[in-house]
Amino acid sequence: MEQDEDFLTRQIRSIGAGLGYMIGGKDGGGSQIIFPKKQSELLPHQGDLQKLIDEQRFGEAADRLTRLEFTIAGEQYFNLCLWFFTSLNQYTDNELRAGGYSKIQIYDQLAKLKDQIK
Repeated sequence: MEQDEDFLTRQIRSIGAGLGYMIGGKDGGGSQIIFPKKQSELLPHQGDLQKLIDEQRFGEAADRLTRLEFTIAGEQYFNLCLWFFTSLNQYTDNELRAGGYSKIQIYDQLAKLKDQIK
């Protein structure tokens, strides 16, 4: 782990490692989740989605993400989804509802991601 990583990056990596364990079993099953190394290395469309998240337009951002599914390479889309739902999960359920989304929808989408990998 790099020394210059911030708390949030470490948390996201930890969640990714946990998902890798859940998806691939004890040894990770050879699956790997790759995140951009620096803030400047954004995934495709990450900046646009981040803007919507910052404006707490969660439902709109989720709709936009769904429309991107077949326009981005599979691995990049998976990583974008993982980043997106991890970002949304930091908000309270009340904040999410006010922005047109919910914790249950986050968990449902993460379950769908897990099923896509199988």
